[in-house]
Amino acid sequence: MSEVLALKYRPQEFSEVVGQDRTVEQLQSALENGTLGHALLFCGTRGTGKTTVARIVAWELNKKYEATVTWEKLQHLVITEVDAASNTGVDNVREIIENIKYCVQGHRVVILDEAHMLSKNAFNALLKTLEEPPKDVTFILVTTEPNKLIPTVVSRCQKYEFHDVDLETLKAHYRTIAELEKLPVSEEGLTQLALAAEGSVRDGLTLLQTSGEAVNDSSKEYFNLVGAIYNQDVVTALDVVQELRKANEPRTIIQMLEKWFYWASLESFGMKTPIRNYFSESAASNFDLGRLQEAFKTCLEIERNFTATPNSKIVLDMGVIKLCL
Repeated sequence: MSEVLALKYRPQEFSEVVGQDRTVEQLQSALENGTLGHALLFCGTRGTGKTTVARIVAWELNKKYEATVTWEKLQHLVITEVDAASNTGVDNVREIIENIKYCVQGHRVVILDEAHMLSKNAFNALLKTLEEPPKDVTFILVTTEPNKLIPTVVSRCQKYEFHDVDLETLKAHYRTIAELEKLPVSEEGLTQLALAAEGSVRDGLTLLQTSGEAVNDSSKEYFNLVGAIYNQDVVTALDVVQELRKANEPRTIIQMLEKWFYWASLESFGMKTPIRNYFSESAASNFDLGRLQEAFKTCLEIERNFTATPNSKIVLDMGVIKLCL
């Protein structure tokens, strides 16, 4: 499989976007009614389609002007896409603004990916343009951290939220692609894949491609691990961790444990979660919520400790021992 799946199946039009129905409807309505702002802010977690949808919006705007879209260069084009993480300075922003003056055909669109990486001076330079926008120019700011944008810039933008894609939608999407690519992934494997994706379409596709037939269901191992921790069985817990580590990074194991304690907490209130099939309703109602909360906090502490030492195995094992105590 030579072609990257995340690129091969990247949406080319609104109807292909996965799990962002409400946002797509809002954008299509604004485009149809002519109410789309001159500055848009696309925010949400990684891999949820922000940059892809920005490109689709740019294409839709340019179709109205029958313009030819080219992506490779940064100037003399109808559409300009800039990685703000690599072009953070005020001079970079001024160059972008200067370049769009020479675009004479079509509706000009500037996509600023990772916009939160811009410097304060760069934001101020951009703000002046957003306050007095050139004719037929749309700016699309794409970011995973909108809190890092200065409030005055945010106030000039129409804001569109991109949410984590839900588990069932991800499973259905990965099932379709696995069938198209003839990848033998079981339903249990698809569930595990969707869980590991953490709401990101792209992350799951990357895992599907790198793992292939090795996408297996490790939910039973996590069920056993949670049970061992809950029963303070250190030996069994470390044995399960050793098995999990054969296919998962230590940090990934702790992050998945966080999810299990979170889901178990919700189950104790009768809320349905992805682990419902592993616990009976009577068992879930008897969970000690206080212990679950403490276990979750301990997982967060363990995750922070991975940055303190390069020996992640020791951090994981000592963390699991602490969880059992």
